[in-house]
Amino acid sequence: MKTTIRLTLAAFSFMLTAPAFGQQFSSSYFMEGSMFRHDLNPAFEAPQNYVAMPLLGNLNVGLKGNLGLGDVLFNRNGKTVTYLHPDVSPADALQNINDDNLFIFDLRTPILAGGFAAWKGYNTIALNFRTMAGIHFGKELFDLTKNLQNQNYNIGSAGIEAQAFVELALGHSHQIDDHWRVGGKLKFLMGGARANAELKNLQLNLESPSRWTAKAEARIEANVSGLQVNEKHASYNDESRNTQIDPATHERYGYNTVDNVKLDKYDISGYGAALDLGAVYDFKEIVPGLKASVGVLDLGFIYWNNSHVIENNGKEFVFDGFQNIRVKEGNENNKTLSNQIDDLGDRLQDLYRLESKGDQGGTIEGIGITLNVGVEYALQAYDKLRFGLLSTTRFQGDYTWYEERVSVNFAPCNWFDMNINGGYGSFGPCLGWMLNVHPVGFNLFLGMDHTFFKVAKPYIPLNSTADFTLGISFPFSKPKKS
Repeated sequence: MKTTIRLTLAAFSFMLTAPAFGQQFSSSYFMEGSMFRHDLNPAFEAPQNYVAMPLLGNLNVGLKGNLGLGDVLFNRNGKTVTYLHPDVSPADALQNINDDNLFIFDLRTPILAGGFAAWKGYNTIALNFRTMAGIHFGKELFDLTKNLQNQNYNIGSAGIEAQAFVELALGHSHQIDDHWRVGGKLKFLMGGARANAELKNLQLNLESPSRWTAKAEARIEANVSGLQVNEKHASYNDESRNTQIDPATHERYGYNTVDNVKLDKYDISGYGAALDLGAVYDFKEIVPGLKASVGVLDLGFIYWNNSHVIENNGKEFVFDGFQNIRVKEGNENNKTLSNQIDDLGDRLQDLYRLESKGDQGGTIEGIGITLNVGVEYALQAYDKLRFGLLSTTRFQGDYTWYEERVSVNFAPCNWFDMNINGGYGSFGPCLGWMLNVHPVGFNLFLGMDHTFFKVAKPYIPLNSTADFTLGISFPFSKPKKS
């Protein structure tokens, strides 16, 4: 079980230090030369017929979060240390920590993708591999580990959720009249794996210096075909802890705990379907150059075949606590972040007395809905310059987020366009840009939704949000005139 806790804590650390993947590249929303903006609104059409390069057709690497690596690392005496270091005061350690900390990462990698004009509209087909994941936790966890006092702590909740699936998407957009253009995508989904871990109502009573109590509701649900969970009976035999004998019943603590998890075989774990819907309205008879658009993405679900549930009973129990987790003087100052995660894992393991509840049957889960609402205006005196306002909201329970973005778009010719944009949302301010070249035979675009300016070794962004997007495709028709 130590391994389980350490992996959980390592995941928290990983979200602060490692790159993730972003599904939506918002900077391309108002760029008419973009081959893939139909992923943001299925009513949009690409300017040319094209085939995307596998894997590199539309690759977006980045991180969305409201807590950055720079918020938990400090410079003390010329050395980079974590917030747990004794030279970092509790006030300094917690000054940049949010009450609610959220990280989101998605990946959509095109295995095969293309688009072509036919049937009086524009059509797209794509086979994508997608992963979606998120993590959330509160400020109290940092306060507890840094500023330990004899008091009550209400840590609240924390969780990790992830799912991976393959998506076959068939899209069509159509010009209805001079004002309306509509589009939609039908998606067939094949589930690979899903996991959801939640820790709720975590409360620690540390008022007594000799007897601490803890209470938490822990639950893990995993949907993986062929998964097997084995248990063993465990009891406390460590004489260094005050938890060997239950003071209430005078009996030795014992419980069934998860021993190991393994896969006998691997197969498709679920099936589902989803829709993307979009519309664009041109106000040219009222305000020439003004357009409004709306796109609703991933309106659907996956039915997962097997739901393996592991949980605890949520009862109060004696807890040895977070003792001696701080970095000490002397050689202990050289502790790595990994060592400190191990220390935290040793203290947290008693919060998880997890028992397998077996296979609970199938379950239906949504994949998260994204709403994009945009307004754009092209200057009548110089229509190569356009301005846009985009509002994006992702609805996914504890992992919901929003972002508002203003952009300036410049298309001096039919085969080149660019933009710069900025905004604000759940993850703070952002600055984005995009360059797009699409003559006949070749298309290259690159850009960033969240530009970063400072990095730590080895070139890890200190910002809580940072990304980079690259795409290569092969158009086989002339660029469409704007």
